[in-house]
Amino acid sequence: MQAGGVALTSRELQAPGRDRMLPYYAYRGAETLVGLLPQKVSYWLGDRAADALLATVPSRFDGLRDNLRHVLPAIGHRPLERLVRRNLRNLTHCWVDVMEMSSRRTDLPSRIHIDDLYHFTDAIARGNGVVVASMHFGSWEVGLAGWNKMGHKMALLAEVLRPPQLFERVVGARRAQGVHIIPIDTQAMREGDMQVARRLGANSMREVYKVLRSGGVVAMALDRDLVGNGEPLQFFGEPAPIPIGAVEIAIRSGAAVVPILLFRDTYRVHAVVYPEIRYSPDQPRDAEVRKTAEVLLRIFELAIRDHPEQWHVLDPIWTGTGAR
Repeated sequence: MQAGGVALTSRELQAPGRDRMLPYYAYRGAETLVGLLPQKVSYWLGDRAADALLATVPSRFDGLRDNLRHVLPAIGHRPLERLVRRNLRNLTHCWVDVMEMSSRRTDLPSRIHIDDLYHFTDAIARGNGVVVASMHFGSWEVGLAGWNKMGHKMALLAEVLRPPQLFERVVGARRAQGVHIIPIDTQAMREGDMQVARRLGANSMREVYKVLRSGGVVAMALDRDLVGNGEPLQFFGEPAPIPIGAVEIAIRSGAAVVPILLFRDTYRVHAVVYPEIRYSPDQPRDAEVRKTAEVLLRIFELAIRDHPEQWHVLDPIWTGTGAR
């Protein structure tokens, strides 16, 4: 499992149809189990699954190790391994949260405590749309779905998963909580030619613009360069490819940029709404995009340093430096 997706190797992509369906069957089985068990037990089983994966395929998490070394460069081997284990356990809790969304018994709003909500509601009230800038951190799934379940509207730009049946199942769980999903097929964009990539990307961006121009809200993450066209920006003291498209979309459409992070607190979620990041529409757009993205990255760095066990990016971000 990947933050926001499922990691598939090239061998798996070429496997017979039945093998390619294994992630879907595994998800459906786990989803059924989660629907029957108390949340506490489901989280415990998720911990055991994380431990088993770490013990059997430890190299699959080398990207996570490298990312965490950039966050905590002085960390030793044993503390790093303990941190990786805690991180993966929290990630399985995220998947339990998604699986629970298919159950009618789940009550997501009751789990969420929100700080400084007025930063968000004031931006919505202006009617120009809002881009919620976030990352794969904490309980982002609960926060997003819980907000929609409260009767509000927030769309999500989401990576398409393989196989398609798995993506539809995960999307269905989110839709059950009122979440509007805008799919973006990053795998097809990476594997296709430039014309294909532009067409697929343009289709997703048109839907994002449509939501923003109607005064709506779209949540987008800035911590994974899914397509491979990220802008090199300083992140934890080193250049990293950052997908600044979310910021560019906001500035092009005149929408507000509001950072929101969802901290996991065992069974509850602590949502922190940061002040809107102001930009000048009269200044050169490229410079404003970079400046706004850099402000967001400084906010993200503080949160990740305080809670590295809650930052779930399994692919190496600093790919130019290689594993340490």
